[in-house]
Amino acid sequence: MHQEKIAVRKLVEFVLKKGSIDNRIVSTHSALEGAAIHRKLQKQAVESDYQKEVSLALDTVVGEDHLLIEGRADGLFRVGEEWTIDEIKTSEVAFEQLSEETLDLFFAQAMVYGYIFGKQKKLAQLSIRLSYYQTTEKKITYQIKQFQMSELTVFFENLLKEYHRWLVFRRNWRLIRNESLKMLVFPHESFRPGQRSFSAVVYKTMKAHRTLFAEAPTGTGKTMATLFPSLKSLGEEDEDHLFYLTAKTITRQVVEDAMHQLTLQNIKSKTVTLTAKEKICFLDKQTCNPIDCRFANGYYNRLNEALWDILHHEDFLSRSVIETYANKHEICPFEFSLDISLWCDVIIGDYNYVFDPNVYLRRFFDEPSEKNLLLIDEAHNLVQRSKDMYTTSITRSSFEEVMTTLLSSQRTLKRATQKILNEFDAIALYGNENGWTEHYQKAKSDTLDRLLLQWTGKVKEQLAITDNQGGNEALLETYFSALRYLKISELYDYHFETAVTIKKVQEVTISLVCLDPAPFLESKMKQAEGTVLFSASFQPLEYYQTVLGGNEQSVRYRIRSPFKTEHQQVLVHGGIETTFRKREQSIHLLVETLFTFIEQRKGNYMVFFSSYAYLQQVQEAFILSYPKIRVLAQNEKMTEQERMQFLAAFQENPQETLLGFCVLGGVFSEGIDLKGTRLIGTAIVGVGLPQINQRQERLRSYFDDLEKNGFNYAYRLPGINKVIQAGGRVIRDEKDYGVILLIDARYLQPAYQQLMPESWYPQIICYQNQTLKERLRNFWGEVDSIL
Repeated sequence: MHQEKIAVRKLVEFVLKKGSIDNRIVSTHSALEGAAIHRKLQKQAVESDYQKEVSLALDTVVGEDHLLIEGRADGLFRVGEEWTIDEIKTSEVAFEQLSEETLDLFFAQAMVYGYIFGKQKKLAQLSIRLSYYQTTEKKITYQIKQFQMSELTVFFENLLKEYHRWLVFRRNWRLIRNESLKMLVFPHESFRPGQRSFSAVVYKTMKAHRTLFAEAPTGTGKTMATLFPSLKSLGEEDEDHLFYLTAKTITRQVVEDAMHQLTLQNIKSKTVTLTAKEKICFLDKQTCNPIDCRFANGYYNRLNEALWDILHHEDFLSRSVIETYANKHEICPFEFSLDISLWCDVIIGDYNYVFDPNVYLRRFFDEPSEKNLLLIDEAHNLVQRSKDMYTTSITRSSFEEVMTTLLSSQRTLKRATQKILNEFDAIALYGNENGWTEHYQKAKSDTLDRLLLQWTGKVKEQLAITDNQGGNEALLETYFSALRYLKISELYDYHFETAVTIKKVQEVTISLVCLDPAPFLESKMKQAEGTVLFSASFQPLEYYQTVLGGNEQSVRYRIRSPFKTEHQQVLVHGGIETTFRKREQSIHLLVETLFTFIEQRKGNYMVFFSSYAYLQQVQEAFILSYPKIRVLAQNEKMTEQERMQFLAAFQENPQETLLGFCVLGGVFSEGIDLKGTRLIGTAIVGVGLPQINQRQERLRSYFDDLEKNGFNYAYRLPGINKVIQAGGRVIRDEKDYGVILLIDARYLQPAYQQLMPESWYPQIICYQNQTLKERLRNFWGEVDSIL
């Protein structure tokens, strides 16, 4: 007999939740604050025999399933012979403004507790009391309903009947899935060099519930090398889901293609790709409330029918499939994809679905019963992405704009907004007196936190009152910014600093800056059964293990490049200094060097710079000197179509030489795949160091205080990673030939030499363009003899 355990709250919400999506109604209180309010109300209970946090559980058999339903009733007391279950709920919304669906759901949870308790005590009837605490006004409202046990029995049996059909579906699908995954074999005739051993390490990592940091160079087939063994582990254990997380949409397409290959072996796996809300939303603007969006209105009334439909007809749930069913059932495609994911085996999506504290999938990572495996591709990108996830800002100007939109009747909200403006002004005044333009400090403003918490409560209350109107755009945008700020503020500790930026009184920005997100990443990865972080450029692994939340139990693994070294020539020009102070005087020599680089063989080349300003400066000088060479340049505001046109210019077997001017760390320095003669050479000007500013200097000091090399962590390692990524555009498969030219005297220093990939050796050192020319001629001559 199959055994299943489920929490009362989860059972009730899944079967009975009704109503609409409404992003205007978001709780501003943390779980700790909610628990504190619960304890306060429980302590204040006037009933002499009031029992708090009463554990209740029921073992029941439904068909072939043994179901354990458990939870904790907030309170339980008896007046005379009448027992009462107390259900405590807290929110900023006034009791009178609560929807009927919300009240029904509140009572439904308590009714399950009532049924379990009444059955155990063999009661004929009992009462349910809803104790509702409005946080902004600190007002308690009580509502009591009396139930006969016969009523509760019918209610509970219907609830269980509906849930059981979903339970049967999940159980049967899990059996089908596991049997098919056990039969899975590697989809290609043979493994690539290093691919078999990498797959074995990934498999052992998942089975051992460990964390692996792996460098898997281009050409090792890392997508299949990680996906295949993880699926095998999924089918042999009782894990629920496999997450494949990436930084870019194009990589997610590669994963989808790999899953399609595996389905040719008749594996049974429900796979969903999560698409960003702004891309999959049916509306031009994401107005996620029942007034402005018909797909949000009544969403939960139609959700379960839509889920049942799609899960019984589809196994591969791509964006287009989700949109088709969302249209059919008139529900939000984005929220639908998230709800579908709970029933899927493989979930493909962005890093933020696991790691972002504001948008991570709570349905997976707040439920201790969920067992997940994580594959994190292009994991070098997670360093900066995670810093961004845990960094947030609010501005005075946004609250000033809100003030101009508020009506005279909204006096309470106007007063709360003015208090925040006054606090900004006080900070600005103090900052101006001390000469601040950008100031960093360890402590955050507790006063600002308190005012923001009060303000968001007032906004939520106001939104509930005006729920029959469209949203005030400025108010909503600032409201969500304040919620994000408060969420990060809850996490604030010594891994953060507070930045105050003052341009003028109206332009004051307060930022909570995360210097080191590693402990938060580690916490998320600990919630998974097994995690593999991998990248083609993960050098040095020790650095990434430190900044991405690894610990002493983490495993490191490196695969050698599968490509022949004679297919690639790496040259270092040590006769040019590209530091900011030396750029002006070295531009002429740099232009001559770039011409020498591309002159030796007709073809497509790219040259990468540390900034757009430097790029433009050299580009202009190059065009003046060599007007007949075809040149393209990346700009700061390229559209998706312009990017595609840029790449399309790099054609196979070109009839003339093309030189593309690009920026390190930009869209063309990683994630593009120009194979064969579409790209035969890349030059990298400078060592990619981030610009020196206060934030980078604070990062440097932070790691210095931890007795690590602060300059490495803040500057050299992030820079060299961008260099390695750009250089990696040249050799994409075993038939490619190409050259990489590193232009900067610093590349000759041991500190940089030791950070180079193994595949970039041996290197040829040049100090003059004549030497560069001879070496390039020799290389291309040898290539021609091979071809």
